[in-house]
Amino acid sequence: MLTMTTQQIISPSQVLECISSGKSTQSARVAGSLGVDPLVVSRWLCGEDMRGVYQPIVLRDCILDELDLEGCTFYETMQLTGCRIAAARFAAAYFYSWLLIENCVFEGPFEGQRVQNDGGVIIHNTVFAGWADFDGASLRGELDLVGVSFPSGTNLLYLLADKSATLGGRVRLSGCQFRAADIPPGLGAFLATLETPLSFASQT
Repeated sequence: MLTMTTQQIISPSQVLECISSGKSTQSARVAGSLGVDPLVVSRWLCGEDMRGVYQPIVLRDCILDELDLEGCTFYETMQLTGCRIAAARFAAAYFYSWLLIENCVFEGPFEGQRVQNDGGVIIHNTVFAGWADFDGASLRGELDLVGVSFPSGTNLLYLLADKSATLGGRVRLSGCQFRAADIPPGLGAFLATLETPLSFASQT
């Protein structure tokens, strides 16, 4: 494990070097935009190019100027724990394995449009301080949100209540906070379909 003090500033290329070496990045300030394009490789399966990132990504107690995962496919687990992220671009990212986010703060708008998952998405005790946009998301795997708040709003509940949306796995939301404007009128019909009851506190 790579351990750094919070005062130490590292570059995105140093983080990518850690990931390529199978190490986590911990207690560091990542200056600049952290993208994962240099980690993308081609692997052919049955004549199809399964391009994507095949290394696990683990960031703990880090401060990031920007995390840019837009359009990338992830075949291994991605884990963010105790991180503060100024700008997050997850649009059209595809997670075949687990996406784990715990005790994090997304300070600016969260770009999650058209994000897809086959593996589970687990988000616990996390704040999306800016608008969290999940427009067009395809949630085929498990979705587990506990203690998550959206003080500036999100369209996530509208996505979940939309019968035309792609939902395939178990959905659980517990102790989450949403603005009253972000709770759709038809949410009750969706709640009746859940294996695990949805529990949240609305906020204005």
